[in-house]
Amino acid sequence: MLMLKCKNCGEVFPGIYVPEDTKRESESDVNTTTSHICSRGHKNVYSFDDYMDWSGPETF
Repeated sequence: MLMLKCKNCGEVFPGIYVPEDTKRESESDVNTTTSHICSRGHKNVYSFDDYMDWSGPETF
């Protein structure tokens, strides 16, 4: 799961789901101009660099 963070209040919310068998998401797979309104009403525009990978370490 790639997450996004509100640029005004810091709320973290799901950005896009990445299947477990996918090793790395590429910029071509993400719309580079995504806008989102957080639960507090802040509207922000996000680029690929704004996405955070919070899937955790891989376990074997």
